[in-house]
Amino acid sequence: MANVEAPSGDHDEGLIDKVAEVVTETVDEVMDEDLVPPEPEGRWEHRQRILDSWTALILGLAAVATAWASFQAGQWASSQADAQSASAIARSESGRSTTEASRAELLDSQMWLNWLDAVAAGDNARARFLRERFSPELAAATTAWLGAQPTTSDVPQEVPSGTPFEQPAYSSPAREQADQLAGQAESLLADASQSSATSTAYVLVAVVLALSLFFAGVATKFADPQTQVILISISIAVLVGAIIRMLLLPTIL
Repeated sequence: MANVEAPSGDHDEGLIDKVAEVVTETVDEVMDEDLVPPEPEGRWEHRQRILDSWTALILGLAAVATAWASFQAGQWASSQADAQSASAIARSESGRSTTEASRAELLDSQMWLNWLDAVAAGDNARARFLRERFSPELAAATTAWLGAQPTTSDVPQEVPSGTPFEQPAYSSPAREQADQLAGQAESLLADASQSSATSTAYVLVAVVLALSLFFAGVATKFADPQTQVILISISIAVLVGAIIRMLLLPTIL
């Protein structure tokens, strides 16, 4: 059986040299060829290039501003929800404190009326028994109400007009806490309303920015240069007004 000889490496090297020679000759011909200089830019092309540059700038700024306005609208909407939730909690706590205050005031009034009946009946022992069990607030108010009335074993000989509940000394801690929580709930509700208004303002800014994007986007669709300039001018005016308005609004980071 005849032996088959492998292809020689010299043949491959010769082929590579020929390819390199052809490439070199082609490059030399291209470099030696006189290149025709580009034609000068026409007035229409120059104007169109400027309009395209302004359009790209407006679209970029409007897109960034729209994203920021949308982000702020979401942040303020979240702040509104948090404030409303906190206001509802404070109002619930205020109602609980009001109930506790009403129960304490009812107990004080019953204790005082029973004490007054004992004083009127001349039952000094019962009157002293009830007086010793007055709440600290009722005891202080009763002392202020009686004033300099002569007493016998802590029982007044004469009862002044009015009631101790009308005295400034009578104050219920639960009632004060209820009033404080009610005021806090109202303040949080006002904050929620302000956050809602700010969120709405940012949404409106985003809508105006969308108009700027619209005018800038359709400007290049018209062949009339005057129409293009008018639409881009409107887009710039709307964009600047929206950005100024957005900068005047409060922000949440």
